[in-house]
Amino acid sequence: MDIKKMIDAIEKTEIDSEFYVSKINRNLINLYNNKEIGYYTEILNDMLLLAVYLKYDLILKYFGTVPIVSTDERIQFQRIFKCIGTRNSNKDWFLNLFPLFLGLASIFRFDMSEIEKIFFEKKGL
Repeated sequence: MDIKKMIDAIEKTEIDSEFYVSKINRNLINLYNNKEIGYYTEILNDMLLLAVYLKYDLILKYFGTVPIVSTDERIQFQRIFKCIGTRNSNKDWFLNLFPLFLGLASIFRFDMSEIEKIFFEKKGL
């Protein structure tokens, strides 16, 4: 996946970060239950919107991030929800969360090129 290209496709707008965190949380539950690539790409879009709003886009674009993959999906989701749940006391919560989220694609064996294709199709690019 070309995260830099994806971030460039995100429009810089004012958002309610708590709304997006809540939306991501709900969609993560849907992803856990359904294991569908559509949910993954929707969450990816919301995560990138949040990254741009929180001004982490430059870090992700130029320093990159390596997916973190746990031994199974249950542990991966526990770690993800822990990052979300402790975000008020952890200033690096998003930088910890994003690689865990990227790791879900490996756990679910989603094709990275398919994720990218769906992402850009939704953007109309």
